[in-house]
Amino acid sequence: MNESPNLDLRLAALRDASSAWEPPDFVDAAVAAAVARHRAAAPRSPARVPDRRSLLWPLALAAAMGVLSFIVRSLPPTDDTRSVQSDTAARNVEAAHAFTPVVSAAELRTVGEALVVPTRVPLLTLAQFGLPIDPGRIDDTVDAELLVRRDGALLAYRFVN
Repeated sequence: MNESPNLDLRLAALRDASSAWEPPDFVDAAVAAAVARHRAAAPRSPARVPDRRSLLWPLALAAAMGVLSFIVRSLPPTDDTRSVQSDTAARNVEAAHAFTPVVSAAELRTVGEALVVPTRVPLLTLAQFGLPIDPGRIDDTVDAELLVRRDGALLAYRFVN
């Protein structure tokens, strides 16, 4: 630790002494000659003009993809596609028949007994829940089922077709 200030002073003195030093003239001349040789040896290529044929490949690829997608869409569905579509339809029907909770999940877990009460509600009720309705049928009613606690508190609802 005691040598650090002494070392700093010695390095500062070395820096001051060597700041005026310059490389000899032959070094500058050798560097300039090497740069000139490199420039002369490098082939000069003109600015490359894009070839019109280079644009044909991406356009041909895009056209081929368009034709293939058209062909695939026009093919009749296979059995695998039908089974996937029927599975999706079954899940949608199942989700449509599930109850939509009105209270928190914690409260639903603590409910001991609940009753399912069938009822008819105005079609406008669907719009209040954010579902799309036909304005021409605004006066119609919809079958619904309410999940209610014994004390009459509404827990969940579902609309029945």
